[in-house]
Amino acid sequence: MIRAIVFDFDGIIADTEPLHYEAFLRIVKRNFDISFSYDDYLRDYVGFDDRDGFRAMVESNASKQTTTTLDTPMLVSMIADKAREFEAIVAEGVTPIAGVLDFVPQAKAAMPIAIASGACRADIDVILQALNQTDTFTDIVSADDVARSKPDPETYRQAVALLAKRLPDLQPSHCVAIEDTAGGIESARAAGLHVLGMTTTTQAIALHRAHRVIQNFEGLTVEQLQQWFG
Repeated sequence: MIRAIVFDFDGIIADTEPLHYEAFLRIVKRNFDISFSYDDYLRDYVGFDDRDGFRAMVESNASKQTTTTLDTPMLVSMIADKAREFEAIVAEGVTPIAGVLDFVPQAKAAMPIAIASGACRADIDVILQALNQTDTFTDIVSADDVARSKPDPETYRQAVALLAKRLPDLQPSHCVAIEDTAGGIESARAAGLHVLGMTTTTQAIALHRAHRVIQNFEGLTVEQLQQWFG
């Protein structure tokens, strides 16, 4: 039986990847004169937290740059700058994933629900506030809480551990993760969760490691999850 649901955030709760792309692009353009398309972002960088995202962007463009050093102080500064850019972009409007605002209250009424995300907590909070969901989730694990972000399983292991404080004898196999990236799916599977993939930002073929793949939350019910994974 499924006893808890763990949601990824970007691309699962809200259509935030275009917003992250724009914020990332502003910062790497300003600091390293790096540019890349949204398709490049989805192919090469989606699913990274800010730390690993910036590292990957600079490293993969190293041959094009005259200055490629990304030391820790600069990385910390860029992450802070990106958070400010992201908040400004979100203020212009954010779109929830189709059906999620119908499914989340249903899920919360049935069992504890958590977020396990590679996003920074500040980014998560600003989106939840914009969607009027600030008190919805039982627990939240963000990039700020882990040493190794997805695809490492640490994020999902922490989420299950927090949920287990509320649900005695909870096991990872009692939980469903809802993910939209290959790295997130690997993270959840390595932590022992069932995985429902959604093609909100990634084509189904890239999500083949999920136990089941659907388009979005429209029409999804807790009863269906129990039938599929319970």
